[in-house]
Amino acid sequence: MSRTVFLGFYFWILMMLTLIVYLPYLLLRYLSRKATDGYLRFFIRGWARHILFVAGVRIDARGLEHIPSNSRFALVSNHQSYFDIPVLMALIPYLLGFVAKKELDRIPIANLWMRAMTCVMIDRKKPSESMELVRRRIEQARKGYPLVLFPEGTRSRGAHLGRFKTGSLQMLFKSDLTILPVSISGSYRLLEETNRLRKGSVKVTFHPPVTGTGRSREDTREMVEQLRETIRSGCSA
Repeated sequence: MSRTVFLGFYFWILMMLTLIVYLPYLLLRYLSRKATDGYLRFFIRGWARHILFVAGVRIDARGLEHIPSNSRFALVSNHQSYFDIPVLMALIPYLLGFVAKKELDRIPIANLWMRAMTCVMIDRKKPSESMELVRRRIEQARKGYPLVLFPEGTRSRGAHLGRFKTGSLQMLFKSDLTILPVSISGSYRLLEETNRLRKGSVKVTFHPPVTGTGRSREDTREMVEQLRETIRSGCSA
């Protein structure tokens, strides 16, 4: 427990220190979008790798060759743990924007960085508004700002794969975005299994990408099931 408390304290000290790095970002975004994106990508990926190193997290990454060579894609993954987020940020060589619950927008400092990353905060009690926000974020992904979607809607906190919420996925499949399926296995053991931070290994499997290309409602339902089965196949411990 003492290690969990210490690392929690360390995390928040580190978050406060990131405000120093946030100041150059505020300047850069008025000068050059390309420079701003590069700055954010370099810092956020480095931050994620540092957090994982301090926490004692090792990553067993498979299928890295399936990561698209351009940034016009959406990453769809299962969600076992809070650690899934830095794990993905550490592995993907692009600036990622996550679809997240609006409660995260209330976390000081973290909310600043989430906005900088073009994350979208959705209110589960307002489905129509949430779908419109996701639609707009998909349009951003088409312009080269990758989107990360956890279709279970929340952490499973275990090895099982939860039921997929299909609304956002159907919009993805009707777009022309490349969809990168990802399976994360074992991350729940780092914290959620015992509510104590433990060192451990996380297996991340990148599956071959698929493309939506404006399919019908019936086709998208079938593809959602195929996508879920693909992700499930890589979730074994």
